[in-house]
Amino acid sequence: MLLLGCGASDQWSEARALYETHRNRNARAYDAWTALDPGTPEGQEAHRRLLDAERLYRQGIEAVDSGEPEAEVNFVQAVVLAPIDPALWLPLARAYRRRSSIEPDNPLLFLRAVEYYQRYLALLPTSDEAEAARAELVELDPEGGFGIDPLFVTPAPPDTEGELQLTMASALAGSAFVLALLAMGLLLLRRERSGLTLAELASARPELHPAIAYLIGSLRHELLKHRIGAVASGVADLTSGRASTPAQRFVTERLFGGEPLAEAWEGHLLAFERALGPELDLRRRDVAFRRAAKAIDTLVRLQPELAKGAGHARLQAAHRELRAFDGALGQALSRLTRTRVDELLLRDVVGAVRQEIAAGKVALDGIALEAPTPGPYIEVFRGDLTLVLKNVVRNAILAVARDDAPRRVRIEVITELEATGEEQVLIRVLDTAAARPDLDAAKAKGMDRGLGLVSAALQRYHGALSVEDAERPYEKAVVVRFFRAFD
Repeated sequence: MLLLGCGASDQWSEARALYETHRNRNARAYDAWTALDPGTPEGQEAHRRLLDAERLYRQGIEAVDSGEPEAEVNFVQAVVLAPIDPALWLPLARAYRRRSSIEPDNPLLFLRAVEYYQRYLALLPTSDEAEAARAELVELDPEGGFGIDPLFVTPAPPDTEGELQLTMASALAGSAFVLALLAMGLLLLRRERSGLTLAELASARPELHPAIAYLIGSLRHELLKHRIGAVASGVADLTSGRASTPAQRFVTERLFGGEPLAEAWEGHLLAFERALGPELDLRRRDVAFRRAAKAIDTLVRLQPELAKGAGHARLQAAHRELRAFDGALGQALSRLTRTRVDELLLRDVVGAVRQEIAAGKVALDGIALEAPTPGPYIEVFRGDLTLVLKNVVRNAILAVARDDAPRRVRIEVITELEATGEEQVLIRVLDTAAARPDLDAAKAKGMDRGLGLVSAALQRYHGALSVEDAERPYEKAVVVRFFRAFD
């Protein structure tokens, strides 16, 4: 029984490792989770999380379809639970397609529709709905601006590193002693492992940044600004003894009127926990939230004393703590909306695109990456920047695939100092293809297709797109520009 339990633990560990490695870009993680025996504790947990996640994924798709502004929250809740069923990429793509037709001024909706159609076809190219999905994808891009190609309707290439890890794990399965040690180690790690702070979760999960930003913004606006920040001058007057009776009444009514302060704080904590999942531990692990909770509790306990004109020193200390907490959240919010443009980002983009293109279909002679260390920051969510760059890189790879060898792509990051003293960050995607996209023509058509649409998406972040001549052996460079973000 012990050995059987060890084997189940080992399979569960492998399944989770696959999801951590591939996220929702590869069906192998979902297959590994569904293959777990529901008769074991690990299998029960996996299947329970899959069911809960599927419910949230489907709610998110319905929210996109109906235009609900908080649709992303459903997805981030699902992502922290379990991988998506690959079949759901198609209804998600269709939902974004319908929203993009209703909101043509938001080009990111269109980009996501194209992205998810391609992902569905890459993962399930022979499904019953593959032909319909293929036709819908072509309709989205009738002039080929996105370079939609049969390369994107073939299975994703095997992950040799992942397969090597699986082979090693299978070899270990032959040793009962090693399995027993592994199970004991996993058990100890599980017991010792604690939750993550908000900063740690944000660092580990860039895809959660929009949801975290929304939650921080709501907390700051609804509680820390309109209730805590609004009484700053009144608290100062009370502490100095200068406050009049109306001023004292204003402080107590603003702090304690309406929804009870403790319930308002608890509601925001629950919103973080529901949206960001069980990995987050604000109550025990996050020092900033613990200190803020203590300050809130102090204010609640002070209410009777304040009504009698006492407790002003403790009021000032708790208020100061919450104002400092608000400032720290503001800094965290600023960091969330910034992305470092470095080699790690470029590798993620190239890896995602190459995973979508069938192995052997594009015989590149070289793909080079060059970025400064440390890379510069720009004020763009990492997920949106990745989405835009994937389209540019994908176009470059497909363009060189249609030309004769040598077929080369290069991605480089440089900064340029403007006459105004500002700096621009340039992400240049160079390729050896002779074909040259006409951005002026795309703009003349309303920027609703191809790189013209990418350009429109960039403008939402005050970015720009251009096509320039490139030095040999490259023919051209598609350049994505942003202003550099500084502290």
